Order: sequence, then structure tokens, then C-alpha cells
Amino acid sequence: MSEVFHVKTKLIDIQEGEELAIVLNEEQAREYGISSMDKVSVLYKWEEFIFDVTLTHRYINHHEIGITKDISEKYNIEPGARVAVRFAQTNREALDALKKALKWVKLNYQEILAIMKDISTNRFTDTLTTYFSALWFFYKSSDEEMYMMAKAMAETWEMLKFKWVVADKHCMWWIPGNETTMIMIPLLSSLWIKMPKTFSKSITTPAATWECVNVLMDISFSKEEIENLVKKQNCCLVRWWWLDLAPADEQLIKVAYPLSMQSYSRTVVSIMAKKYAMWINHSLIDIPIWPTAKVPDMKTANRLKKRYEYVGKRLWMKVHVEITKASQPIWAWIWPHLQVREVLRVLQQHELRPMDLQNKAVYLSSKLIEVVWLAKWKEAYEMAYQQLKSGKAWKKMQQIIKAQWWKNPNIKSEDIKLWEFKKEVKAEKDWKVTAIDLHLINSTTRTLWSPIEEEAWLYLLKKIGDKVKKTDIIYVMYANEESKIKMALEMLKGKKMYEIK
Repeated sequence: MSEVFHVKTKLIDIQEGEELAIVLNEEQAREYGISSMDKVSVLYKWEEFIFDVTLTHRYINHHEIGITKDISEKYNIEPGARVAVRFAQTNREALDALKKALKWVKLNYQEILAIMKDISTNRFTDTLTTYFSALWFFYKSSDEEMYMMAKAMAETWEMLKFKWVVADKHCMWWIPGNETTMIMIPLLSSLWIKMPKTFSKSITTPAATWECVNVLMDISFSKEEIENLVKKQNCCLVRWWWLDLAPADEQLIKVAYPLSMQSYSRTVVSIMAKKYAMWINHSLIDIPIWPTAKVPDMKTANRLKKRYEYVGKRLWMKVHVEITKASQPIWAWIWPHLQVREVLRVLQQHELRPMDLQNKAVYLSSKLIEVVWLAKWKEAYEMAYQQLKSGKAWKKMQQIIKAQWWKNPNIKSEDIKLWEFKKEVKAEKDWKVTAIDLHLINSTTRTLWSPIEEEAWLYLLKKIGDKVKKTDIIYVMYANEESKIKMALEMLKGKKMYEIK
């Protein structure tokens, strides 16, 4: 066992978000063989926490440890508290299992569990976690391995438990403007269906449910607070990272984020592990398909459908997979604030509401109504539509906003305003839109720094089938700096967001 030393905590007035690292005095860390590449174990009030290490020779003295606001709040570690620190070692069983996997040898459940435990507790360095994450791109996982991985990922930490039917909806890939979740959750929970919805930060897309919900309400809640929200509201819209549920998945997401890549098998495991940890027993999975979407064709979608159904069945979950077309954006805005405006327009039945977004949300809601045996076919569709038309879905959303600690549950769709800085891109000739490259939309918005920068977004003025005249504006880019727009234009050289005929 490594040598233990005792220090006092010193609060550092910064918030790092998901990068939880403590700060040690460089000379003291060297005395105990700790480098900036290592992990350390912090013992406080009989609990052990594993953190990354940052070293300094100026701001932290001997016998001190710097903790950020994130660490203090999440783990209730008080400033000025006495803690014990030591070098954190990876468990031999987990390391041996990883070496075995790197040789392409199949792992049993106990070996998978050992790896998941070390990733969950942050004992694996980012390097080891990256090795494990990369395996998903070179090693073909069986359905049984995916089931074991999802089960181990959930069971290595806390799990929520709810009574009776607990439902969930998940879209496997981001389609621009496809924010159906924020419509479906209030709609379905207004029918007394339990809908504890959680979401992760977007990996392969510029903005997803996390970024959109955060426009309207707080999304950071503890396990106990989520249980209370679901008890009172039948639902919640919260981020996954703040929970201690399947934390291994968040570590794997963190190392995958820089490349914006995630394998199909890894996606299935991630989604099903989180549902299992949330005690979901009825689930709707939406798989959008199109050549430029994450799932390019029906053959791939059907293969994934079988995998979701197999893993769900092994986890005692009723899973319905809906395969939908993703030929173009659901609506024109590719930016969290404006996507939320369109959601509010649908919920508030505004005259300018996007009907394609409304129709898809109602259709998927009707499918989940069928999954939980509340109604079937036309009756299920009419039930979903009436909740929207009557205003009951919007009333429920107001209750959710109020319950999740935000200031304005009476917000109107038109309260969300546009930004001023923009670059209009015009057509070079007369043509008709025959296809839209969703991958290129994704790349463009990320180059503009969405969702990191609120001012970064894209507005598409044309859809498939539209006729365009020379000099017509086809899309508009927005950013908080001219340099980011120039970078996006440079990236788009020689590429076409629209296919023409």
C-alpha cells in the first residue's frame, strides 16, 4: 500500500465542470512519488474519492490540497478539512482483464465488472480508459457481451428504483432541430406515465437535450432530489453526470469526446446501462437513418434493433425500436436557444410552430403510449395529440420548470431572441435542393463552437425540394467572433451542405 500523508483542504474559486482534479504542491507531491499523470486517493470522513492531479509550486503550500467548487459541492468536502492523501493504484484484476481484452480474448462477467469498477471509481488513468474505449472500434462485441457490459456498468455504482411502470424515450442520433424529448416528457408525464429522463453531454453533435433543457431550467440534481421530482411530477429532465449512476459511462464519454466518435456497440451499451440504472422497464428507442446520419441504412438499423431488444430483454426491459428517416433537419435552427424556441412554440401551440417537429413528437409519444399498454393505434395517437392541443403538455412543462429551480415557468417562445453577429451564405446559381449533408451541418456548427458558445449557431433557410434562385440566402452562420466564421468558411471549401440538381 502506498504511503499516506495528511493535508488541509483549500478551496480554489474555480469550477472545472466534469474535469474533477485536486491541486497539490509540486515538491510535496514529488516526495510521495506523485506526478501530474497520476491519480490520488483522498480519504475524508471514512469515504474514499479518486481524483486527477494538478501540480503547482506557487498557489498551494506544503500540507495543503486544493479542491475546486465542483469537488466541494459534489462530495461535500469542506474547506479547511483534514484529509488523507495517497497514490491511487489500479487494481491488478482490472489491469489483467484489460491486457486480456487488448489481446482480443473474450472477457467473462467478473473481468468486465473489475474494469467497470476501476473506471467508475476513477482509478483507471485516462490512458487506460482510452485503450478500453478504443477496443470498441476494433473488437466485434457479441450481444451477450453487450448485455454483460451494460449490467456491469450500472451495477458498479448506485441505482435508482421506482415503482410500477417506468418509461423512457431515447433518440440514437442527433438530427438538427429534432428536440422531441422536451415535448414528449411533459406530454407523457401529464398522462401519469413515469418519465425520469436523463441525458449526457453531446459527443458527436453540436447540441442535444442536455444543452437545450439547460436553457429553461437547472439540470443538476442528486439521486434523492430526482426521486422526489419523479414522485411529485412523474418526470424529470436532468443531466446524468451529476449522479453517481453508471459513472464508468461518463468516463468513457470523456475520452471519446475529442474525436466525436462512438461505435455502435458502445452506443447500445451506454444507452441500456443508463436505462437499467434508472430502473426503466419500458423504453422507446428512435433510430434515425440516412446516408449522412449516424446509422446510414436499414440493414444497420435492423441489426441495432435486434441488439437493443436482446440487451433490453436480458435486463427485464420491454424495448420498442422505431426506425425513422433523417433526410434533413426537423427544423431550421441548429442552436440550443432557438431549438428551445421551437419546442415552446409546439407546446404553446403558437401559429408559427414547426409542424414536422410536432408531428414527430406526437407520433413517437403514441408509440410509447402503446408500449406501456395505455392505448393502441389511432386511439394512442389521438390521446397524445389531445394532450398537446388542450394545453396540458405545456402546463406540465411549466410545472417541471418551476420544480427544477428556474425563474420563469411562464416564459413565452418569442422571449428567446436572436443574436446580432452573422454571415449570410448565398446560392451561386439557380437549383433545386435534392439532399442535405447532416454530417457537414454537424461539423460546421462545431467549428462555430456550438454548444460551448451560446452565440454559435446555424440557420438553414432551405429544405429538400425547395427551389433556389441565384443570390438567394441558403443558410446563415452566427458566432461571437469573426474568426470562427472564417474557420467555418475555410472548412466548407470544396464541400456542399446542399446537394443540387
